[in-house]
Amino acid sequence: MQQPLELMTAILRFLKNLPLFEGIDQGELVMLADAVRLRKFPEGTSLFLQSDPSDSVYLVRRGAIAIQLLSTDGRELVINEMNQGDCFGELGILTGELRSASAEAIVDSEVLIIPRTAFLKVLEQEPFLSRRLLEITASRLQDSTRREEALAFHDAQQRLAYQLLQLDQSTGEKGYLTMSQEDLAQRVGLARQTVATILGRWRRRGWLLTGRGHIVLLNRRELNLLVENTGTFQEK
Repeated sequence: MQQPLELMTAILRFLKNLPLFEGIDQGELVMLADAVRLRKFPEGTSLFLQSDPSDSVYLVRRGAIAIQLLSTDGRELVINEMNQGDCFGELGILTGELRSASAEAIVDSEVLIIPRTAFLKVLEQEPFLSRRLLEITASRLQDSTRREEALAFHDAQQRLAYQLLQLDQSTGEKGYLTMSQEDLAQRVGLARQTVATILGRWRRRGWLLTGRGHIVLLNRRELNLLVENTGTFQEK
């Protein structure tokens, strides 16, 4: 079904501004824009679940989406966050495998959904798009490897310090993180009570401040030392 003209124009403009589709033939881009579905996902809404069929590629138009894995003990671990302009769900399209993770809206979000057939058609006509997707996949694989190393070789405090510093870096090192302790626990694979205990200890040492839904970093140096030197983790 053809998109309304106003919506079609807005979607086409958005796609044109994405580095992923830079240089794509105008006709292919118009075809893609016409095939796209725009959906709104309120905060906490699931886009798809782990092991669902891989039938679409997703582009974040507004908001933020958490990519989650279900751990063996039933907890959800956030392994990535997709923000405006980010593409995700492409790996299952390329491999034909089921979804390897779940996706959930962190805040109220708008997402463009590209059906598998339309995406693959453009991919066949624009080979350089495959190279860009490969670069995205490789970059995410590197990030995933670093996260896995942090989970495998760091203790609870190191994992938490590493995650706080990574989040701070991704927001321009402003020192102010908008995140609940529950969300933070999901990102490091720890129980919420464990996270609350560690944050409370660091708060008493003057390294950070905590409030409802936010954390303020006051001493990045000590957090970096925790990540880099296991000896600094000894209880005082």
